[in-house]
Order: sequence, then C-alpha cells, then structure tokens
Amino acid sequence: MDLKRIKIKVQGSIIKALAIAIEAEKTGLINYLNFAYQTKDETGKNMFLRLAMDEFDHMRLLEQQQQNLAQTECFSAVTIEPSLIEKLVPQLSAKDLRIRGKQGIQELDALKTALALEDQAINFYKEQAQNSSDSNAKAMFERLVAMEKAHYELLQAEIDAIEKTGYWFNLREFSLEIE
Repeated sequence: MDLKRIKIKVQGSIIKALAIAIEAEKTGLINYLNFAYQTKDETGKNMFLRLAMDEFDHMRLLEQQQQNLAQTECFSAVTIEPSLIEKLVPQLSAKDLRIRGKQGIQELDALKTALALEDQAINFYKEQAQNSSDSNAKAMFERLVAMEKAHYELLQAEIDAIEKTGYWFNLREFSLEIE
C-alpha cells in the first residue's frame, strides 16, 4: 500500500513538472515570436524565429511525454537530434552574430530577457533530471538542458557582440593590432 502511494506521488510530481515545463516552453515560444516581430535586423529576426521553432519542438516533446505518461504510466525513450542552433553555435563568427546599429541597442533588452528565460529553463530541467528516478525522464531532461544551454550561449554571444565586451562564446577575444 505504501509503495502505491509513493508511485502516485512521484507520478503526480512528474505530471506537474511536465505541465510547468510545457507552459514555460509556450511562454518562450510566444516571447521569441514577439521579439522576432519587433526586431528590425534580419539576422536578429531569424535568430529569434529559430529559437521559437526550438521552443515549439520542446513543447511538443513534453506534451507527447505527458500523454504517454497518462496512458502507460511511464516515460518513453526519445532521441532528440541536435537542433540547428546547436549545430551552428560553434561555427558562427562574431560578424554573423552581431545585430547592427541602433537596432542592436534596442534589441539588447529582448536579448537579456531571452537570456533570463533560458537560464530559468536550464535550472528547471537540471532540477527535474536530478529528481527523476525514471531513466528515460532523466535522459530527456538532460537533453533539454543541453539544448537550452546552446540557446543561452547564442544569446550571450549576441549580447557580448552588441556590448563589445571582448568575449565571443565565453572566450576572450584578442587583437594583434596596437591600440
């Protein structure tokens, strides 16, 4: 009898975590679409649209797991292919990242908001992975952490390019020119 209560409690907390994650992904999707609409620079607009597409994919994955959990009482194993952002982030140059001119300054607030959302998602998914006793759930949440980290790195690199911090993907840039 106690094991049954524990199982119900664990399933209830996982179902709640999935519901929270789905809502967070919806919020991210809506925010990224709004940022894309407001962004004048085509590169910035495309970046926000790509982020929105990733958030939509995350939401669909979580919804599928939620349905599967309701029907079978267990997580299904999933393979999440690397997103376009994950593939592109290591290959982007500072020139590719920079939202130019006055628009860059105006989009800085949007980028910082997006960065905060990604940080929250990373922390939430890390916590869910640590708390999960189901190996499929743990693997899914760990994969979502990796994807959200790629989003975070892209956004931080864009912010660094606009603010001219001298960093590019957390690496200090240097110049051979004498200043």
